[in-house]
Amino acid sequence: MNIIVINPILFTPEKEVVPFVQTIKETMIYDLCMAYLRLGHSVTLLAAADFKPAKEEAYDFEVVFLKSIWKRVFKPGLLPFMPGVWSYLRKRRHEVDMVLTSETFSIPSFLSALIVPSKTVVWQELGAHNRKMKMLPSRIWYNVIARCFMRKVWVIPRSYVSQRFISKYMPRVGSPIGHGIVVKQNSISTLKKNQLLTVGRLFWEKNIISVIRKAAAFFSKYPQYNDYVLYVAGDGGLRDEYQEQIRKLGREQQIILLGKLPHEELFRYYRESKASLFDSLRELNMLALMESVAMSTPVVTNRVPFDSEVVEKEQLGIARDDWDEDDIARVIEENDRFVANCKKYAKSITVDAVAQRIIDSFEQASKENI
Repeated sequence: MNIIVINPILFTPEKEVVPFVQTIKETMIYDLCMAYLRLGHSVTLLAAADFKPAKEEAYDFEVVFLKSIWKRVFKPGLLPFMPGVWSYLRKRRHEVDMVLTSETFSIPSFLSALIVPSKTVVWQELGAHNRKMKMLPSRIWYNVIARCFMRKVWVIPRSYVSQRFISKYMPRVGSPIGHGIVVKQNSISTLKKNQLLTVGRLFWEKNIISVIRKAAAFFSKYPQYNDYVLYVAGDGGLRDEYQEQIRKLGREQQIILLGKLPHEELFRYYRESKASLFDSLRELNMLALMESVAMSTPVVTNRVPFDSEVVEKEQLGIARDDWDEDDIARVIEENDRFVANCKKYAKSITVDAVAQRIIDSFEQASKENI
């Protein structure tokens, strides 16, 4: 297949400020494009020029950075407007087999729906209206633009939450397919140590401090697990505050701040941990949660991440709001069962498996629409 992937926003901006980066090769969408390449397809990635790396780099497939305009209204880190998408797709509308875009509420998705509606696949992550301007732009978009001009596209939600939301507005919606995880052959060992892990930036929305406090409560209530350690992978502005909280709890030997880790090292901690713990205050599809599952490591999470429904449905750990030290003990006691479930489910969330599932979903929908 000849595939065009349109993903203007390559990185999550901090407070709508686009970060300066050295490479785009560590992004989720680059990994997905590489998976299509490995599957034998021709692939091109279109992205906003605002996210172009500081230095030129060579890519394994064609990457086209398109200029965004009217940035005060269409902010590059939120809703970029790249008029070059129109001419690029128009010139290639007969030779392209599938155009994969991100989000229904997106100008590139709208343009693709106008030019190649039957070849457009929208990979929908949002499960609620965008909160800007009291949700008014989002409501107008979904109720007017999506309903009137984007009805022929095939929408693949990234979670059950997204599926329920987008089904209210779009007639052609498939089964959920979440983000793919890059898993190397040496990443699938299930040898576990007496350790727990939490992963996330040390900012308020990740709520790592809650995980720290619940781990401390677990160590106090279950002395038989006092040889366990909680590792905290990630860095951020609250590091010193969290370190002081750990000192006050008297758990410096059991709760260890690792800082930001290289991916391979992070995956080693996933593989060796009995469980990963999450208590985020604001999240969509949490990549760290599925990274843990891909390493055959169960999770304990609240219901904020959209993927928490999958955790509950597939028994990949424990998903409930206000989880506590008893849930940590339970995931350890039932670890063999949860690990087996994760190991089985992990096969469907590798980046190569996800790439193929998107194509299969699109081709099946196309046959049914003939």
